[in-house]
Amino acid sequence: MLNAPTFNSQSSFPKSNMIITLTHDKININLENSQATLSKETLENLSKSGYMRRKTASYKLFIKNRELVQICPLLKNPHAQNTVLWPSIKLPNRKHPVYVHLYAVALYLSSSLSMRAAAAKTKEKFGLDTFSHSTISRSLKKLKEIAEELLELIKAPAIKIKTDLLSIKLVHRKHWEDEDLKKYAILLTVLGPVLNITHTIEYSSLLNYSYYNHKVKFII
Repeated sequence: MLNAPTFNSQSSFPKSNMIITLTHDKININLENSQATLSKETLENLSKSGYMRRKTASYKLFIKNRELVQICPLLKNPHAQNTVLWPSIKLPNRKHPVYVHLYAVALYLSSSLSMRAAAAKTKEKFGLDTFSHSTISRSLKKLKEIAEELLELIKAPAIKIKTDLLSIKLVHRKHWEDEDLKKYAILLTVLGPVLNITHTIEYSSLLNYSYYNHKVKFII
């Protein structure tokens, strides 16, 4: 049995009349076939339990300057609705994995780099073909509004990685208002662990997974 509950999809999801079941599970990346799939163990468990349909859903995913095709199983649903098993590493309508976006925002908040410079550094670090500073701006705006919710979320037992892995200070920008400064400080407390490269992917995916289960929508 999978421990990821099923929810009605939000408007951000690219296809209508679908249900998302988010799972916090690693994906396998096959370099030769250019496909990203869920772990073999998860697929085998789905097959044995009789939950998996023959059809799958495919979405583009860009990792290390390579365009992959992410294969998502469609699950059986008693109401005949399409139910897609969606890995928490992926965001709807966004080409890059969730950890890229969260890393870029955390880098900007914790350094004196401009958004343009932070985007360039993120692009270089993850081997991306493109990554715009406007993407950081949009993600930061959305994350700022849920900063306090995320702080409460990481205090729950579901988040296994401690946020004190790194001692990171917020770099103040002159154009920030006091209210912005407060929210950005909270946000960096939440996102700090993504700057530790050994925890970047796991923590980002877990945060997206937990927020979706809590709010029935993706983190960004």
